[in-house]
Amino acid sequence: MYQLLLLVLATTVLYALHSWRLFLDRERSIDELRPFVASEHLYDRLLDSTPSPEMDTARPFRALCKDVLEARSGYLVPLGPIATLTTHTLSHPEDREVSEALLVSLRELAARFSSPHMMCLAVDPERHGGAVWAIPLWSERGLIGLLLIAEKEDGSLYTQEEIEIARAAGERLIDIQASSEMTRRLIFLQRQRLVESQVLDRRARRVLHDDVLPRLHTAMLTLSRAKNGSTGADREAAVQLAEVHREIADLLSEIPSSAAPQVARLGLVASLRQEATNYLTHDLDAITWSFDPDAERLVAGLSPLAEEVLFGAAREAMRNAARYGRNGDPSRPLHLTISLANRDGLELTVTDDGVGVGYAAAVPAGSGQGLALHSTLMAVIGGALSVESVPQQHTRVVLTLPHPSDD
Repeated sequence: MYQLLLLVLATTVLYALHSWRLFLDRERSIDELRPFVASEHLYDRLLDSTPSPEMDTARPFRALCKDVLEARSGYLVPLGPIATLTTHTLSHPEDREVSEALLVSLRELAARFSSPHMMCLAVDPERHGGAVWAIPLWSERGLIGLLLIAEKEDGSLYTQEEIEIARAAGERLIDIQASSEMTRRLIFLQRQRLVESQVLDRRARRVLHDDVLPRLHTAMLTLSRAKNGSTGADREAAVQLAEVHREIADLLSEIPSSAAPQVARLGLVASLRQEATNYLTHDLDAITWSFDPDAERLVAGLSPLAEEVLFGAAREAMRNAARYGRNGDPSRPLHLTISLANRDGLELTVTDDGVGVGYAAAVPAGSGQGLALHSTLMAVIGGALSVESVPQQHTRVVLTLPHPSDD
């Protein structure tokens, strides 16, 4: 009898311990999941009138490395065209920095991943910041980044399920970074357009009401006197009308003009040539054009919007090369090469042999129409903008757009 009671008691205790263990495991799983499902309040932050900070993806990344994978260290590095939208590299622990040598090694390593079926690749920890595994991160447009992880805290091996979870989480984090940054830039651009439109509208009303209309009224009175034989009245009226015409012309010149009419009338290639002839010939020693006939046929099939966005991004790259390539040294040679090729889609390249990105002297801030916003517009139409720069050698801006039939 007592043996039976002891057996029942032992079974009850073991069951209670088992239930408690399951409860603790469930709580731990929920705690690990919380950083990935917690709201970042992106909608509220984007609509806030104050400049919103970047999306906080560091917290879920460190939770992935520390709590889910139990890795000693890890790095999340965006690569490829998406890197223009999210240049923020994540690391665990937080004090670990990604060196330039590590970035160079990662670009070389990225060339070894040719298929999404490759789950991971063993790497040299001395060259890769202590990491022993490199996990490729993919999207429909190709490789978007690499996730590097070191050994586990307890020295055990990673399971296939853990590698798959790490890959899915890394792809999601990079996608969130790029999407939020693109949305932030587009909202900033729209706000800027609204402010410019309001300022121009008020200025136009003021100029027309305070300056133009009174002068037109005076000119009409002068012409009326001229009909009655007033000496010199017609000449005075002509001068006043000329001044009014000049003020209206100056007002119209301040209104930003879209590139759409020019590109629609001349086409992308001819518009780029006209831009170089009209504005850049005095700032460059030579301009080399290299256009693939197959690529020109691709251009002919582009939508007007895609042509306008491509032209705007290429024009910005050309003007940047002419403005900053010499770094204030007029004796430095500066050449520009513009090429158009068909490489699984349209590829427009603007290359200069200037000082390189980030090595020009500080210049006043522009109007916000830099390559960052153009890269966002390229992403909107399904393309990409990437910048490659070697100090004191060259800067290359590459615009890519899938074949129209693939859209």
